[in-house]
Amino acid sequence: MKKILALISLVAVFILTACGQTTKTDGATTQTQAAAVEEKSEVTLTNGKEDVTVKTKPKKIVVFDLGVADTIRELGFVDHIVGMPLKTLPAYLKDLPSSIQPTGSMVEPDIEAIAALEPDLIIASGRTIKYLDQLKEIAPTVIFSVDQKDYWNSVSKNIRSVASLFGKEAETKAEEEIKSLEASIKKVADVNEKSTNKTLTLMLNEGKMSAFGADSRYAFLYQSLKFKATDAKIEDSRHGQEMSFEGVKEINPDTIILLNRTLAIGGDNSNADTILNNALFKETNAVKNNRVIQLTSDLWYLSGGGLQSTKLMIEDVKKVLQ
Repeated sequence: MKKILALISLVAVFILTACGQTTKTDGATTQTQAAAVEEKSEVTLTNGKEDVTVKTKPKKIVVFDLGVADTIRELGFVDHIVGMPLKTLPAYLKDLPSSIQPTGSMVEPDIEAIAALEPDLIIASGRTIKYLDQLKEIAPTVIFSVDQKDYWNSVSKNIRSVASLFGKEAETKAEEEIKSLEASIKKVADVNEKSTNKTLTLMLNEGKMSAFGADSRYAFLYQSLKFKATDAKIEDSRHGQEMSFEGVKEINPDTIILLNRTLAIGGDNSNADTILNNALFKETNAVKNNRVIQLTSDLWYLSGGGLQSTKLMIEDVKKVLQ
């Protein structure tokens, strides 16, 4: 009987030991599988026309979309950018690493310079779309377009797509940043939704003035931040509808949001003060009540849709909130 009991005990110990080893092995296997799921080797993005599969963690990126460059920097991967158009950068991007090489202008890429960098990925923009086929011959090329009719959702989608290039940690940080931005957007929107003030968005350009409607390139102001548009019928176009001082006076907005394109691109800005000091302009409710927001022009005109640029854009418009 003692021998039988000893044998049973030995078998029990063996079974328990084996089970423990199996559990440990299964746990390690599960962790390995989870890691494999989390860190992808490829992601599928879009080039504006078709899906493009690209390798994650690209070491050398050429970027023509300044908002995307901004997002890459905020996520901690600016050292992966090897080329950009450097001639016309918004002030907040002037401190980029000196290792980044010039790759032409924002509208005309230097194809030879880009090819010499041997990039793993090229991020084009709407301004360079006609060069898309040439860029695709050098490296996988994508465009993160923005839908003006669904501005914030498309911007946040782009931020997530950019983050997916750099792995799980970057994706987690992107989600935290998006959540923070959405909270800031809501604060501004809540104030504007309670207000009865009507807003007109104007752009100065080489001595001329144009107006933009609620579904224009500056739709973020109206769709997300909830500024209320005036009742004026303004044609939505990329460059705005030409506007006279008489027209501005007739509309008589409570708030004027002003963007100086000339200043943004380094042009002749000598006529700007003349426009702002115009007598008809000064007769509007917006000027009388000190509700004219002069946007940071290079930020809004050149670099929207980025993590940091969106933060700065929100700060810009908070100046007149009550």
